[in-house]
Amino acid sequence: MNLHSKKIIDVSEMVSIGGIKQHIMVRGNPQNPIILFIHGGPGIPYSCISDCFQENIEQDFLVVNWDQRGAGKSYSEDIPIDTMNLEHFIFDLMEVVDYLLNTYQKNKLFLSAQSIGSVYGLMSVHRFPDKFYGYISTGQIVDTIQNEKVSYNLIFNEAKKLNNTEAIKELSEIGSPPYKDIINNIGIERKWLSILGYIEKNFRVFEYISNNCTREELDIIMKGQEFSVNHLFADIYENGINFFKTIKDIKVPVYFCMGRYDYVAPQILTEKYCETLVCPTKKCIWFENSAHFPELDEPNKFYQVLLEILHETIDKK
Repeated sequence: MNLHSKKIIDVSEMVSIGGIKQHIMVRGNPQNPIILFIHGGPGIPYSCISDCFQENIEQDFLVVNWDQRGAGKSYSEDIPIDTMNLEHFIFDLMEVVDYLLNTYQKNKLFLSAQSIGSVYGLMSVHRFPDKFYGYISTGQIVDTIQNEKVSYNLIFNEAKKLNNTEAIKELSEIGSPPYKDIINNIGIERKWLSILGYIEKNFRVFEYISNNCTREELDIIMKGQEFSVNHLFADIYENGINFFKTIKDIKVPVYFCMGRYDYVAPQILTEKYCETLVCPTKKCIWFENSAHFPELDEPNKFYQVLLEILHETIDKK
């Protein structure tokens, strides 16, 4: 494709998805293949940080950012709590996919998913492969139980290496997973991951959002994040996922973009999973100067990876 044209469309709209209004932002040339970004957090929308890593991508793709149920502009106090679960998010995602394919007259699209979004992203591609050219993830989660055990051990050992007595004390108090109080205990673990540099390497997500959003926008984002963590995150981690057992093959190309310093979703587990996964094409791509957000820590490399994927999946046909 590689049209390298200026933006032809820049659309921000509220669309009825899963029975509620949800925000979708579309930028780029409609003649280009669609890439739909699934944010993580949970509850931290890409739409408010898209300019940090998607400007180049918009030259070659029609770029879509979707504020998921309960996040960003899709947040509402009226959202039923019992819909904040994996199955509803898969349903929402596929409704967004069908809306985009119908609106822009495409047969398939690329899906790029991050962190928690990679859980229902991978599940959706596995269930509905005919809708996708390929799947790209950053911060892929493959086994929630092992993920937290590896993450805890890594950061606890790092704290001891640095002789950080406060971190050692707090991490000792919550103990090794599985946690009794999932939200609070993981919150403490994540606090130290952040302080010691194993969530964000170069780019500071909340700092950027705080400096570039209005007070009203920031308030909605933070409410959405708290709502999403308390319900979606809790649902996923209380029930657990283990893709080693549940998803052993995928019928589309799969690309795992892995931050070397990612302790949130230690990518050594993703690498092991990739070795066992059966699919037409599979690649583990290491980002040596990244943590949990390689697309933000190394945006130029991420763009080049997407160009290579575009060439491999579409341009060669």
